[in-house]
Amino acid sequence: MAVRFSAVVSMLILSVLLSSGTGKTDDREELGKVLRVMPPNGPFWKYGNVVMRRKSVKAGMAPVVFPHWSHRARYTCRVCHLELGFSMRSGDTRITREQYVAGKYCGACHDGKTAFTVQDGVSAQCGRCHMKETSVLEVRFDKFASKLPMSSFGNGIDWAEALKRRKITPANSIRSERFTMQFPDKLKASIKLGTTSPRSDVIFSHEEHFAELDCSSCHPDIFNIKKKGTEAFTMERNIFGNFCGVCHMQVAFPMNDCKRCHPQMSNTSGY
Repeated sequence: MAVRFSAVVSMLILSVLLSSGTGKTDDREELGKVLRVMPPNGPFWKYGNVVMRRKSVKAGMAPVVFPHWSHRARYTCRVCHLELGFSMRSGDTRITREQYVAGKYCGACHDGKTAFTVQDGVSAQCGRCHMKETSVLEVRFDKFASKLPMSSFGNGIDWAEALKRRKITPANSIRSERFTMQFPDKLKASIKLGTTSPRSDVIFSHEEHFAELDCSSCHPDIFNIKKKGTEAFTMERNIFGNFCGVCHMQVAFPMNDCKRCHPQMSNTSGY
């Protein structure tokens, strides 16, 4: 119970720090405290879940708990973040009940056919999203994760390995007519990005990201394609939710899993 409480408090602190976007060195000590109780120290099932309270509380309902892990096994990131229009940045989309009841956003799938309905009526299942308590979700996650390759960070699942071994086969589109963009040959080789310390050079694979995303998921909003357009790219800015940190501090593996990007580094949090 104490571990779960610490994880909840830590994620709240992290949300505040990320929303500030300042990345000031004065905040590093606080961020370090957060990283120390993120997975693997915190509960795996909770990492990547999005809790939406503001409109739910005003309507007198329990907050919406959105588990990325459940949806990620069925659909690639591009389905929701490109075809359905969800922003890659937390809090940007601001969906309303009127919109998803009309078949937009969540309502595109939650129509009673593809997935349980969001409509009112005898078949309404409001409690599936508006959760007063999450013990059922914890049990579902444990059963789900037990079949997938393990990781020591994030939610404990190695998603890239799961895709590679076809443990999951997420759909890349929900449209009957869709345009499929071919992955450019010139981007197949991984990119080595130098840093001020040779030991911390970054290896970045466009191909691994393209397996679940689209070029427009990152460019030009998160990463400017122009030369010198990312001169402000620093670890400091990343851990405060910019650049890679848009995903890799909230949904994709967190940045205390250093070795995933910096092969020559060890996985110790020094922030």
